[in-house]
Formats: sequence, structure tokens, C-alpha cells
Amino acid sequence: MVETTWKISLDPRLGEQLSEQLKRQITWLIASGEIKPGETLPSVRKHAKQLGINMHTVRSAYLQLEANGLVRTRPGSGTRVLTLDPGRMMQLAGKTRTYTIGVILPNLANPFYHTFLKGVEEVINSEQLLLFVCDAQESPEKYLRYFAQLAAKNVDGMIVASYDILEILVQKSNISLPIVTVDWPGCTGPVVNFDLENAGYQAVQHLINHGHHRIGLITFAGGRANVIPVIKGYTRALQEDGIAMDESLVARVPGFNMAEGELGVQQLLALGVPPTAIFTIADTLALGALKALKANGRQVPEDIALASVDDIAVAELVIPALTTVSLPSRQLGLEAMLMLQNLIDGKKLPVEQMILSTELVVRQSCGCR
Repeated sequence: MVETTWKISLDPRLGEQLSEQLKRQITWLIASGEIKPGETLPSVRKHAKQLGINMHTVRSAYLQLEANGLVRTRPGSGTRVLTLDPGRMMQLAGKTRTYTIGVILPNLANPFYHTFLKGVEEVINSEQLLLFVCDAQESPEKYLRYFAQLAAKNVDGMIVASYDILEILVQKSNISLPIVTVDWPGCTGPVVNFDLENAGYQAVQHLINHGHHRIGLITFAGGRANVIPVIKGYTRALQEDGIAMDESLVARVPGFNMAEGELGVQQLLALGVPPTAIFTIADTLALGALKALKANGRQVPEDIALASVDDIAVAELVIPALTTVSLPSRQLGLEAMLMLQNLIDGKKLPVEQMILSTELVVRQSCGCR
């Protein structure tokens, strides 16, 4: 039997029924994983005694939890917690405005999302809203957990970055909680994306214009929806110039940080004939690549040119400054939040699928002065 008393605080002065307070707090403990599926809640009598409240109050809260599909009560076996369905949590989200917004990011350590949040905050601050930011750390399980927690907190709406949360929800009917997805091509519902294929194309075409025909690629090993278009742009630029795709020049790494960029360079330098230029799908990978190239005695761009995608703030501070394709991350956050605000207000969206254009930012790492 799970012990919850020390985590629950009821206050009759709040103007909210004690049974509702108890139900809401147990719901949060279930959504946050503090109470796990299969665990049994204290009996009505025991819980009432522990909390110093009437048994009818506890029984009412348990009945509401069962009606909401969170627990099941059976004579002789008690009240057992069911497997959490985040889609069900979405349906249970309150209809009363709380003036709170949830944002789930794949990796808060990535500087790209710092600028993205500035765009979100421009709208948040003007509307006097409170923002909850969750870091899923590239984990689908954490995306679902944070989604359930935010729904349990009755946020007015959510922005989900680089993941299609709606695709994996079990309960999809009667979804009323406004959700906007960003940076995830191919997903349904309101979404703001970049023209990622063009971003890959612009960077690689620029390297080809410098005379490079052996261009290495450092990319994420998985088939993520926001990686595939960038690789398509890389391939299209090669094909248009009559350059055959060479799989040996593709270094697939397990993540997007600098360490993975270093790993990708090690793979490419181990080739019998290394590339004369390298394109990475993210600036964080490019920074690691730049570090590894210098450590291996290769000059950038004299020995190997380098280009990337994102245009994070540090890209222009390294030596040589990084040539990259700018993804307007601040605008991404701004447009997503404006879209979400319209959904919350019940307004018709001018456009449900928005694509933001990209721009090549030429610096020194490609060979330009």
C-alpha cells in the first residue's frame, strides 16, 4: 500500500471542497509517477484518519478518481492505481482558465531552444501568463510524463517541440486541450516548421560552389522527422551537381551535442580519403567537429571546410566563425505562441501548418573571407 499522507495538504479555507482538493492532489501524484500503476491507495477509513477528515470526503475523492479512469476499486482488494493514459489526462484537463502555458523541449541544454523560448516569452509577457518549461532530454517516456503532469496542472495549452505527442496518445477522441507542435514535419494539427530541406540544400550547395565534391555529413543516427528533410537537402544538392551519393561519407552519431560532433569527425578522418568539406545537421555538432579537426591538426577551412544548420549565438564567436543556415528560432517560438493563444481564445487559425523560411549566413569556416 502506497503512503501518500505526507505529500497531501488539505485546507478548508481555500474555498474548494476537500474531496476536490484530495482528488486533484492524488491525480498529480499519479501523473508525476509518485504513485505508480498497480499500487494501492490507503483504505477510505485509514486515509480519513491520517488526514483528519470525514470518511465520506475520502470516498467521494476515490469515486471521482475512478470515474476519471485513474483507479479501480474492488471489494477485498482496495483501490488500485491503473496504468496512466496521457490522452485521458488531456480529456480531464479543466475548462477554467488558469493563465498557464506548458512547453516541452527535447533538450534545454541546446542553445537553440534558449532563443526559441525568448519568442514564446514575448507573447507570454504581453498576456501576463505563467510559463512551465519541461526538459524531456530526448526521451519519449519523459515527453509523455511531462504531458500528463501539465494536463494534471490544467494548463490552458501546450507547445511541444520536436515530437508528435498526439501520434502516440491512446485516447484521441474529444481532445479539447490546445496543443501546437513545432519543428516536427509531417505531424497533424497546428504546427510551425522550418523549411529544413532547403536549409540542407543551401549549406551543401554553398560548399559545392567552393569547389568541394567530397562532402562529409555528420547526422543523427535515428530517423527523426526533423532530420530526414535536412538529409534530403544534402542529397539534392549533390545530385543537382552530378555528384554521386557516397554512404562512406555519412557519419551517423547518437546525439546532437559537441561530443557527437567530435565522434563524427573521427569517423570521417578514418577514411582512406577524408572529405574536403563537412556539413553537420546542427551547430552543436559543428562546434564539436571544429574542435576535433583542430585537435587532429586540420585547419578550417584550409584543409577541411565546414558548414552547418541553426545559427546559434556562439556560431559567430568561434574561430573561424561558422558558416551556417539560420533557422529563425525566436520567430518559431513567437509564431507558435501566437497560434496557441488563438486556439485558447477559440479563434480560427489563419493557417494551421506554417513553414518558416531559412537563410544562409556566410562566415569564414566555409572558405569565404
